[in-house]
Amino acid sequence: MTLPTSIRLSTGLASLFLLAHCAADDPSPGGGAGASGASTGGATSGAGTPSTAGTPSAGASSASGGATAGGATATGGATTGGAMTTGGAPASGGMTTGGAPMGGATATGGAPIGGSDATGGMPTGGANTDGGMGGSSGSTAMGGAGGGAGVAGSGATAGNGSGGGAGVGGGMAGTGGGPVVDQGGVPLARPGDSKNQSRAYLNLGDMRLIANKWGSDELNCNTSLRVFVNNDKSFGWDFDRGACGGDKTKPDYPEIEFGIHPFGAGNSLATTPSFSSTSLLPIQIKDITSASVVLDSLNISIQRASTYNLNFEFWLSQRNPATDANPGVHAELITFFGWQDSWACDKSGNVQAGDKGFNLCHQDDAWADGKWRYFQFRLNGGSTNSVSGRIDVKALIDWLVSNAGYSRDLWVTRLEVGSEIDDNTAGTVTLKNITFEVNGSSKSPQFGQ
Repeated sequence: MTLPTSIRLSTGLASLFLLAHCAADDPSPGGGAGASGASTGGATSGAGTPSTAGTPSAGASSASGGATAGGATATGGATTGGAMTTGGAPASGGMTTGGAPMGGATATGGAPIGGSDATGGMPTGGANTDGGMGGSSGSTAMGGAGGGAGVAGSGATAGNGSGGGAGVGGGMAGTGGGPVVDQGGVPLARPGDSKNQSRAYLNLGDMRLIANKWGSDELNCNTSLRVFVNNDKSFGWDFDRGACGGDKTKPDYPEIEFGIHPFGAGNSLATTPSFSSTSLLPIQIKDITSASVVLDSLNISIQRASTYNLNFEFWLSQRNPATDANPGVHAELITFFGWQDSWACDKSGNVQAGDKGFNLCHQDDAWADGKWRYFQFRLNGGSTNSVSGRIDVKALIDWLVSNAGYSRDLWVTRLEVGSEIDDNTAGTVTLKNITFEVNGSSKSPQFGQ
C-alpha cells in the first residue's frame, strides 16, 4: 500500500499503525504503553528469607513461654517446628494483647505493620514481608512465623521483599490480607474482573493489562474494547471496532505492559501510567545480561477483519523515563506474530530470538514525523494466530547494537505484548500465561483473592 508521507505511529507496533499509544495530535507510541509479575516458582528474593528452624537472630527472640497465635507453643521463644502463626509473630514482650491480630500486625511492642521484626533485631537472613511467607500457592516459612497477610498470589516476593506484603516493583497479594495496590492505587485484579473504560487497566502485579483505545478516542468512535481475567486466571481482551473513518494510522492497542512508557511524565504521547509496573525496568542496555518473554498459548480469534496484528515490542529512550520528564524517546522495535494488512516489506535482514526467527520488514529512522526510529520484524514462515514459546529479547537488543550502531547507554523502558486494531475489525485475544525475565529475575501475573 502507499504509505502517508507524514506517518503517525500507533503505540509502537506499526502494521501501518504509526502510533498505537498516543493521544492528542502527536503520534501515538506504536506498541503502546506497556510492563512485570511475580517470580515463577515462589522463591523469595535476596533479603527476604526467614530464619531456618524459626530461630530469631540475636536480640530478637520471642517472649519466653509466649504462645504464638494459631496454637503453636513457643519453646524458649522459638516456634516448635516452625509452625506458621495465624495472624502474625508475637510481640517481644510475650503474647500479643488480645491474641494474634488479623493480617500479621503485632500488638504493642511487636513488629510494626509491614513486616519488620519485633524489637530486638531481625530474623536470621533478613526480614520477610508481613511476617514471612504464606501467600496463596506459596510455601510456609521454614521455622519462621508467617504473617496472615504474607507474600502474594504466586508465592514470590518482589525486590527485597520488604514492606507490608507489597514487594518492590508492584507488590503481591497476601492470603488473608487486604488488597495490595500499585502506585496508581489500583488493587490486584481478581478472577472475573474486567474493565472497558478507555486506558483503564487491570493490575497483574509487575505488569498491567490495559484497555488502550487511543485511536478510537481521537476519532470519537464508539469502539467496544474490554480487558478481562477469566475464572481460570487466563486473561486477555476483546474488541469490536466499526467504521471509525481511520486511515490505518490511528489503531487501538489493547496490551500487556511491563515497565514504563519512554515519553516522560505528562507527555501527550503517553497512554499508560507514568510509573513503572516493575522494579526490573527501566534499565540501561549495558546492564542487561539476559532478557526474555515466554508466551503460553497467546491466541487471537478474529470474527471480522480489516486490519490488525498480534505482536511483541520494546522501547528505548536516551535517559531514564522514571526520573526524567523529557527522557528522549529513541526507538521502537516491534515483532509481528500474526497480521493482516497490505503493507509490503521493503527491508531485509533477520534475527533468531530464542524459539522464534524474525525477518526485518520495515525500518525508518525518522518515524512519527521524525520523533523516533522504528523497526518492524515479522515472524518467519508467515502470519499465525496462535503463539507459544520463548522470545529472546536480548538477541533483538543486540541486533540493534550491532546493526544500527545503538549505544549501550540507551535505556530499555518497557516490554509489551498486544494487538493493533483498526476499522471494521472484531475479535478476542487470550493468553494462558506470560513470563517476563530480566537478568535472571522472572515475573508472571499476580492475582487478588
